[in-house]
Amino acid sequence: MSRQLPLFPLGTILFPGMTINLHIFEERYRSMIATCIEQRMPFGIVLIRAGDEVEEGRLGAAPAEPHLVGTTAEISANVRLEDGRFLLTAVGRERFTIRQITQRHPYLVASVQVLEEDVAPGVTKAAEELRAMYLRYWKAVEVATGVPVEPDELPSDPATMAYQLADRLQVPLARKQHWLEAPLLARLYEMASDLRAELALMPGSQDGAGQGFAGLGSLN
Repeated sequence: MSRQLPLFPLGTILFPGMTINLHIFEERYRSMIATCIEQRMPFGIVLIRAGDEVEEGRLGAAPAEPHLVGTTAEISANVRLEDGRFLLTAVGRERFTIRQITQRHPYLVASVQVLEEDVAPGVTKAAEELRAMYLRYWKAVEVATGVPVEPDELPSDPATMAYQLADRLQVPLARKQHWLEAPLLARLYEMASDLRAELALMPGSQDGAGQGFAGLGSLN
């Protein structure tokens, strides 16, 4: 079932279950957030596909065109400053796909449909493989650096685990957007494959040549 959702195009991605801190300063988004707070309704965060994140006060700024898949954001805390700006924290809730843009001014509103997580056979096995690769990766980091590592314990739920890792892994935004859009089974296998590729770059790795160490940055 479709519903109307105000959109906030950004140069970042919010995954379900993750939090984001926002500084709302453009007048149009102040109005949007004020309405969301008053009506206790979520808004949608979508990665910008083309255009500019900030238009107000910028000559020649192009309107933001969003990717079609984003995440609903529920405001969990907010402070309204004296000049009308907002500082807020929001939590990602559900993935959605844009069916139609129904309003463009002063801010985007779209008819969206929530995307349910698939329950395809093999999800549990794929999650176990990703968990094992995650632990192997950090063990290899410990060996390569000589520094003890205690990786965070991953959630038991496959979807929650995938979103948490997708949020933390330092990969290009295009890759993160692909994971947001992909079915859960594909997401789990692809993330395990990416970790395996990074593992192969580590010195002394048995998964590949081990020439150099690109790393994924901190997952903690």
